[in-house]
Amino acid sequence: MASLNKQRIVNKDSNSNWFLNVGVASITLYFNQKSEDPFNTPKLILLLLISGWFFGHLINSFKENPINPKKQEFISILIPILFVSTLLFSALLTDSQYVAFIGDTQRRNGFLNYFGLIVIFLYLVRSVNFKFSISMIKTAIITGLLLSAYGFMQIMGNDFVKWNNPYNSMIGTVGNPNFASALLAVLSLIAIGSIFVKQISNFYKFISILVLVLSIFSIIKSQSRQGLVTILFAMLFCLSIISYLYLKRFKYVIISISVLLSFMSILGMLQKGPLAAILYKDSVSIRGYYWRAALEMLQYKPFTGIGIDRYNMYFKEFRDVSYPLKYGFEISSSNAHNTVLQLFATGGIFVGLSYLVLLTYILINGLKLIKTTKGDQQRVALTLLTAWVGFQAQSLISIDNVGISIWGWVLGGLILGLKHFLDDKNQLNHSTNKRNRIVNINLFQPLISVLLLIPIIIISSFLYRSESDMYQVRSFSNSITDADKNILHEHAANLMKNPLSDPFYKLRASLALHDAGFVDESYLEINNLVKADPRNLDNLQSLVYLQLSSGKKIEAINNMVEISKYDPWNAQNFLKLGQTYLELGEDEKAKITFAKILTFAPNSEQGKLAKLNLDKL
Repeated sequence: MASLNKQRIVNKDSNSNWFLNVGVASITLYFNQKSEDPFNTPKLILLLLISGWFFGHLINSFKENPINPKKQEFISILIPILFVSTLLFSALLTDSQYVAFIGDTQRRNGFLNYFGLIVIFLYLVRSVNFKFSISMIKTAIITGLLLSAYGFMQIMGNDFVKWNNPYNSMIGTVGNPNFASALLAVLSLIAIGSIFVKQISNFYKFISILVLVLSIFSIIKSQSRQGLVTILFAMLFCLSIISYLYLKRFKYVIISISVLLSFMSILGMLQKGPLAAILYKDSVSIRGYYWRAALEMLQYKPFTGIGIDRYNMYFKEFRDVSYPLKYGFEISSSNAHNTVLQLFATGGIFVGLSYLVLLTYILINGLKLIKTTKGDQQRVALTLLTAWVGFQAQSLISIDNVGISIWGWVLGGLILGLKHFLDDKNQLNHSTNKRNRIVNINLFQPLISVLLLIPIIIISSFLYRSESDMYQVRSFSNSITDADKNILHEHAANLMKNPLSDPFYKLRASLALHDAGFVDESYLEINNLVKADPRNLDNLQSLVYLQLSSGKKIEAINNMVEISKYDPWNAQNFLKLGQTYLELGEDEKAKITFAKILTFAPNSEQGKLAKLNLDKL
């Protein structure tokens, strides 16, 4: 009986590990082309469903193996719990609860995203061993093969999906060349390390070489420097570690060269130094504007942040005046393009610091893990830490995308999990170690999992219906037949009733209703959106458009004044405001408004028109 029970436990653990491997790969690979957002929302739904199931495993691990506060594992559990707790606190104080918990449009970096990632991270911290780590490396290799092959197909013009894509064709399964480039870089780093792990078969090593070749080709063709810089930076880090461990005589020389090359690469991306011609790209240097705006937001609300994933609604207020003059008055950004700064700006100092502490803690323990292991175990540890460093490198100039970030959190969890696995192994008999006996057969784990999955399934259902309805609204928005207009109206009505519809989808659906002839209903819905989120510039500008087109000029003026509070460097808004004042005979107010444009944008097209109007007055 004991032997049978042990076999059941092994099978149960194996099934859980297999499910997690498949789940992590699926989050990266999955997209739904019938969804308005084919990438981010479907991946978020999948992440929530998978993490919901493993939440039961995580809670059961605490029940079966209580945390010892005297062990280092206690700190590994405490820091991410502090991070997610401070994130929850900031989310509850955010002025848009939808964005705080679900995330902004085509970002989905709300609280639920990080909660799902933390659950998987903590499960790995408590449950992983070297055998499982090798299986996750193999999963990364297969995922990399599928992604790089798909990227190759896209480059060759053989994509089986006809994307409406304004970018380079190589978008992978994450919807953007920069994301695809960074993701392939992280998976390539894992593939490189796997070649030197003896426990990985020659079959997987061959696939790893294929992944590396296809990935480098796809990254170059994507015209995104991000992937190449990620690989370069991570490999310099790896070379520094190897030289420190094994090249005692030359270690300081190699480390110095690595640091110098890394520094020169950073300067090159900022259009400075000898590598500028190779690494500089305008989309990288523009991040300076995003970073400075994030720091301004942090100063504005240092303790709670401006609101989780609310960067988009504050960027125009805090952006430098030179940004709209260079890139356009209507151009905005929904993210700081730096994960650390994004968390500081939107969540506040406690969220940002707890995240920084977690990253530092993983790095220190990763280095300790490499130092205390030998042979294949050391190669596995070095592979994981190198790929994790690569992920962190790309996150300094990029946006958190769940298809990529799942790997950053998995790698971090594997590193800490292996560190504690070795600590336990040194103290206890390996055959009785908790890593080999994660859970017993009982109903506690599935019960906890199901209890969390019920609300997750409800939330996912609402999100899926919102995406589907918006997709249908857009599909019928250009139709002129009455039948199609009625179908559009039906799906738009569903969007408005759905409690988890993206507010931006509601706005777009309302504008589609207006174009289809449902003018009064459109005006009412947009007015409600403005009341629900008074600082949302998209809503305000749309309301101004409807008010001006229907002759409600006084109401439009009031809303344009509101826009100027949240977008103080928008010459287009001031020009329209001044012209509306003129139409109402408010010449003095028009003069003040036109003069405002000349203070910051005298040479712009709007500035020239403002000067012409002033000359007439």
